[in-house]
Amino acid sequence: MNRSLLAHDVAGGGAAGLGDVASPRPLLVVVTTTESTMAVAGERAAALTRMAHTLRLVAPPLLWVVVEAAPDVPSSARLLRTTGLMYRHLTYKDNFTAADAAAGKERHHQRNVALGHIEHHRLAGVVLFAGLGDVFDLRFFDQLRQISAFGAWPLATMSRDERKVVVRGPACSSSAVTGWFSRDFTNGTAAAATARPREVDVHGFAFNSSLLWDPERWGRYPTSEPDKSQDSMKFVQQVVLEDFSKVKGIPSDCSEVMVWHVDTTIPSSSSQPSPRNKRR
Repeated sequence: MNRSLLAHDVAGGGAAGLGDVASPRPLLVVVTTTESTMAVAGERAAALTRMAHTLRLVAPPLLWVVVEAAPDVPSSARLLRTTGLMYRHLTYKDNFTAADAAAGKERHHQRNVALGHIEHHRLAGVVLFAGLGDVFDLRFFDQLRQISAFGAWPLATMSRDERKVVVRGPACSSSAVTGWFSRDFTNGTAAAATARPREVDVHGFAFNSSLLWDPERWGRYPTSEPDKSQDSMKFVQQVVLEDFSKVKGIPSDCSEVMVWHVDTTIPSSSSQPSPRNKRR
């Protein structure tokens, strides 16, 4: 893990010492990324509040990791303190233009910031990437706690700008993943089933956090020294694909959609940075 990605821990929300707290249920580490463009700044508080209300309905222990650019921290910090959740509020000073945000570069960086924090503090549990536009069936979180290595599920993706719903995810025999499918419910077309996907949507899988720091179990480092230049997010996605036999289908027969992802990315009509990004 590139240690330069380790974020400043703005607030702990009572989450200190999580690794020392005994619990009959595994810890869920829910990572939420944000965007720093002016166009979505007004929506962030409402979306964070909605996600907080969802997570408060989930049985503990749960740790919410929220990642934001430095200028956005003060207002969100006040909001997070009122949620009643255990949380970590992470920030960074890197600059991203509106075009970078539209291309997903900022969110990818934020996920690496979160993974660096999880690895550094060895937060043992199941890691889930939950976008601000995601909607969950509450039974889904109980299913997540049954993951020993990796989990994947059918993901319904909806576009904010297009009337389109696409479901992608694993095909299963019981909880064993046997293939991968994609179906566009807008026009009823279905892609040919494949043995495994070319890539895994970050909103469609979860993993055991020990993947980030246990080289003997996962074979992460071929040598005795870690590769500190490694992109942890890409690494996790790669390992999920390579160890597909270890992926547990959720729910057990993969026949039910339990997660809906609303694509909230705002396309960039210009490569010029937003006014706020110009000031950074």
